[in-house]
Amino acid sequence: MSLTEMMRGKSMPVEKKNDIKLAQHEFATVRIVQIGCVLNVLAEAIERVKISLIMPKLLEHPAHMAKILNGTKYERAVHLVESFVRRREFILREKRPPLMDHGIIQIIDFFQRNSRIYLLFPSYYNRMSDNERKLLKAFEMLYDLAKDRLYRTSTDAIAQERQLHAMYKQNEVVKEQVEELRKKILDQKAAIRKRLADKEAYLQNYEDLLMRKKREKNERIQKEIDRCTRLVKANKKSSLERQADLEEQLQKTRNNYTLTTNTYLKQEKLFREEKAVFIADQRFLAIKQPDKYWTLQIKYVQARDAGSYECQVSTEPKVSARVQLQVVVPRTEILGEPDRYVKAGSNVVLRCIVRGALEPPTFIMWYHGAEQLAADSRRHRTQLDPNLPEASGEGQSTIGSLIIESAKKRDTGNYTCSPSNSPSATVTLNIINGESSASAVTSSAATTRAYALSILALLLSVILIGVGHHT
Repeated sequence: MSLTEMMRGKSMPVEKKNDIKLAQHEFATVRIVQIGCVLNVLAEAIERVKISLIMPKLLEHPAHMAKILNGTKYERAVHLVESFVRRREFILREKRPPLMDHGIIQIIDFFQRNSRIYLLFPSYYNRMSDNERKLLKAFEMLYDLAKDRLYRTSTDAIAQERQLHAMYKQNEVVKEQVEELRKKILDQKAAIRKRLADKEAYLQNYEDLLMRKKREKNERIQKEIDRCTRLVKANKKSSLERQADLEEQLQKTRNNYTLTTNTYLKQEKLFREEKAVFIADQRFLAIKQPDKYWTLQIKYVQARDAGSYECQVSTEPKVSARVQLQVVVPRTEILGEPDRYVKAGSNVVLRCIVRGALEPPTFIMWYHGAEQLAADSRRHRTQLDPNLPEASGEGQSTIGSLIIESAKKRDTGNYTCSPSNSPSATVTLNIINGESSASAVTSSAATTRAYALSILALLLSVILIGVGHHT
């Protein structure tokens, strides 16, 4: 039946249909047989590859091969190898290629026809090199691929092609999506790089600004340090000069005091010789003045000397006069607690106040334990603030301050304030590595100003005392 007849819908004779079915069945049977033959050839080729890979190892160890093959159906291989070993030196001496020797060809042919021999040598087979295993793997993959391709029908091939085509289209879509994502990622990276560049520029500008401000601040600090250093040097020089003047004035005052004391002693001796009136207490002395006045002199006045005194004249009737003597007892105290705790490295100020004195003390000495502290040393300075009015109206107060700069552990101990006209007072100073008392820490600038005022006050007090003694 022609193709035109089949398209016109004419029916095919039954005998024709049977012949076609029979031909298709015979073709399928023949194809299966052919596929089996091809696969058998490939399998035999793989077996021959295996024996070819271990054949060099068998030729290298003929004794081991003979031990295993003797008594088997492959014993002829032992005689062939022994014959080749006997001729090998002759072959090498003639420099003939191995394949030109008839004996080696017989060995190769025997092993190729009996490829199952490799099963008797599992140790050689299992110790193949990586390249040999790769070669064997390639043959096995070739066998599997041929098996898959040969047994596949046209319908399976078409279905697989369609599946591959669908996968290809899907892969193209995925590629496009990946490309779009890649572009988006590149755009995002570019935007991020731009933002990072802007941030780096901003940070750089900010760092430059901070560095410039820091430099300006350091310059101002350095200028202030230089100015303060100049002021300190000038104040120190002035202080030294003032201290020299004060020492000179103090020496003069001492000389005047010595002279006045000697004068008083001479007068006292003279009065005693003139049989002046005395009382039991040697501190009390009644002195007759040249102008017919009598004077009661009390030396080293004490608190118990306060009270009422009466002057009587031995006339008829007797005449008397009363006077009330009030003795002011100076008091000395160091402001603050008797035990002080100060952080190491702080500036410490100890203030000693003399209250109730009729006149300020000539000097206030400071002692660290039994050691007298200099008025102006490298780490200790003193200052004196006299004639401060008392709120209670008891007279004037004087404050003497001891300034310790950068207190250290060795500064721990008892500090005693000893005024010239008042009892001493003591405080205990403890230098610790903790928080320092706010009342004991002062700035260097305030200390310098207070020191200058103390020097000036001391100078004025010495001058006033000197004037009083002369008077």
